[in-house]
Amino acid sequence: MKTSYLAMTGYDGPAPGFEIWPAPSYHCEPSVAVSSVERTLSLCELAEALGFDGITVAEHHYAPYMMTPNPMVMAAAITQRVKRARISLMGPLVPLNNPVRIAEELAMLDVLSGGRISVMPLRGTPNEHQTYDTHPEKTRSMTQEGIDLVIKALQETTPFSWHGENYNYNTISIWPRPVQAHIPIFGSGNSEESIRFAAERRIGIGFSFVPVEIVGDWVELYRRECARFGWEPTPAHIIYRGIAYLADTDEAADAGMMAHFGRQKEEQAKLQSETMGGPPLNSLILSKAFFSGSPATVIQICETLSDVGVGMIDTVFSLGSHDEQVNAMKLFASEVIPVIHGWSDTHFARSLSPISAVA
Repeated sequence: MKTSYLAMTGYDGPAPGFEIWPAPSYHCEPSVAVSSVERTLSLCELAEALGFDGITVAEHHYAPYMMTPNPMVMAAAITQRVKRARISLMGPLVPLNNPVRIAEELAMLDVLSGGRISVMPLRGTPNEHQTYDTHPEKTRSMTQEGIDLVIKALQETTPFSWHGENYNYNTISIWPRPVQAHIPIFGSGNSEESIRFAAERRIGIGFSFVPVEIVGDWVELYRRECARFGWEPTPAHIIYRGIAYLADTDEAADAGMMAHFGRQKEEQAKLQSETMGGPPLNSLILSKAFFSGSPATVIQICETLSDVGVGMIDTVFSLGSHDEQVNAMKLFASEVIPVIHGWSDTHFARSLSPISAVA
């Protein structure tokens, strides 16, 4: 099993939380934004030094919890600071972008990184579609067609045209050519339709912030659909993302999380009276950390995920102070990573029952 570290790039000063969108930019002090980005880049360097296999970035808009409206820009900066780990874009949000431009920038990033880029093009949450007033009813078809276009643009070596339902281009010819013959591509596993879409295109799948029993059901569906389309995915095709908070004991981890969420609640109460936001976001994912507890407990959690076929965990060390985040990362790296790195793909394959195609 492999691990990655999510570069949250959150704003380190007082600002609205998930419940307020869009967040008024008068909360943003530029000097704090500068130091926040630098702190994130230093944590990416630390993650690589500690032995994490990858660094991930994502796309969000009009919000302080993740100041990466263009994950390509952040990934480019990371390529110059992180020299071994893979760099994965969990985003871009396809309906908000030009798919040809996405392919061009991915190819450029692959060259900048020496061939270390992976990508999960996403549809995005409903509030994100309001960023550029994208028609909500078109976002699914735009995402699926856009992913097909990105895949073709990255792999085709002669100029071609594209005329589809949502996108029309007379000439496409990507420069530079990616270092990797096939940049690893993943799809979102947030619905049965998206899982079938990924299986048909022989791309990986990713899940975020959902209970392991749901992950198990979705992985089973994904493997069954892959069999229907004539191929067998490996654990490397399956990613799970969750918030992480480690301490020496389960009790210490629980106390640290309670303190964090208590401070967060107080800070949001202070800002609530002066901030009028748009549609509220679902803050359920902030109510707990999935990879939480002592190293022994977190190893058990990882083993549960491995038993349903997950081969990569994307960890979000966003809780607590900077020192708490660093300490949690170091504990994870010293106690958990050596154990789960020892679990091979063969181990995962034996833990799963063979699946045959079902008509």
